[in-house]
Amino acid sequence: MPEQETTGIGWFIAGLGLGTLLGILFAPKAGKELREGLMTSAKDKKEYVTQRSREAREQINSVVDKGREQVNEFTERGKEAAEKGRERWSGIVDRVSGNRPDAENHSDEGEQPFHGSAAENRY
Repeated sequence: MPEQETTGIGWFIAGLGLGTLLGILFAPKAGKELREGLMTSAKDKKEYVTQRSREAREQINSVVDKGREQVNEFTERGKEAAEKGRERWSGIVDRVSGNRPDAENHSDEGEQPFHGSAAENRY
């Protein structure tokens, strides 16, 4: 019987040795190496985020600049349209009031100055 106990203890010691060997082979990095790997990874990710934020900022600035240009263009168009409207309105007001200098000339040709309706005269 002592042979059977030795065989069981032998297998136990062999399994223990094999487990230790596998543990060493597949063990994670040592503490110092692990910390260095984490720091390197963190620095890489920080650089990536910094670069992406810089690119995003540039894109946002580009969009904002284009938006400003469009707003300025629309503002200029609006000013031009308002000025044309003022000119037309003052021409209508001049014709209605009879102050237009060429109104007399047109009346000779058969055109009557615009007098508007009663509703238009109220305003």
